[in-house]
Amino acid sequence: MAALNILIVDDAAFIRDLVKKAVRDTYPGCELHEAIDGRKAISVMNSKSINLVLCDWEMPEVSGIEVLQWMRADERYKKVPFMMITSRGERDHVLKAVEAGVSEYIGKPFTRENFVGKLAKLVYKHLKIRPNEGESKPALGGGSADVLGAASVGSAPKLAGDLGGASVLMGATPKAMAAPRAGVTADMGGASVLMGEPPAAARKGATKARGLASVRFGSGGSAKLVIKDISLQELIGVFRREGPLPALLEQVVLDIVDQDSGDVARINGYVRMMQAQEPHPDAQTIQMLIRYVDDDPEKLATLSRFIAKVR
Repeated sequence: MAALNILIVDDAAFIRDLVKKAVRDTYPGCELHEAIDGRKAISVMNSKSINLVLCDWEMPEVSGIEVLQWMRADERYKKVPFMMITSRGERDHVLKAVEAGVSEYIGKPFTRENFVGKLAKLVYKHLKIRPNEGESKPALGGGSADVLGAASVGSAPKLAGDLGGASVLMGATPKAMAAPRAGVTADMGGASVLMGEPPAAARKGATKARGLASVRFGSGGSAKLVIKDISLQELIGVFRREGPLPALLEQVVLDIVDQDSGDVARINGYVRMMQAQEPHPDAQTIQMLIRYVDDDPEKLATLSRFIAKVR
């Protein structure tokens, strides 16, 4: 398995880390390389022999589709399997990738199960290597509450942690997020949700709506968010619960539309906190804090223009 050299390319460190964890669990003996954009990916492939490329589409400098086109024009990489990992799932994008010679295509956000399934098929088809026959793992960016030990009210012991900048509720509210009066947590659809007074960060700017956004969750659901506050780092929105809740740390893709210009900022992120707006486990209105993981200048420029209009 040591001969399996895999290159992971994404400008978002959060996504790279999720993908690396899933790949290592599936192919423990593989050698992983990473790049933060297409230009660095090409540099890695010029200095090392890579067997498989897992690559984002939208990146600064050189995009994923340009990396793919470069590979198919280079005799060394003409037949090397390439999986495109992207939040752009529109038909024209898929067709463009197919025409460029993509081997597999997966849209963000995605579950670990879906990603590993596609990865295993791709690796076996092209390299005849089977995945590690180990225990099934939790969803990539989803089911996080179960992994981290989130518990319903009354569970013991009560711990709080912070992983990758995300506040994780494990049976009780961390002091940094707790309200002046005691809040409680409930396990709703696998996600630990704080009920009661919201944290100061979530209360800020929550007095009026600042627009609408669509959000897609890694576990497969979606919601329309009423934006209560927004910055270049995170968004606070409220949505109506219509099914199971996403998990803490679950991947999301946000579509923030400027109604005047029609510009869309499609931002990758993760669920950092959820706040039930009614103090009971059947609460239907949920406030969510989403932290972005994108550093793409073009996306941030579109987002910045939107923020300037609504703040």
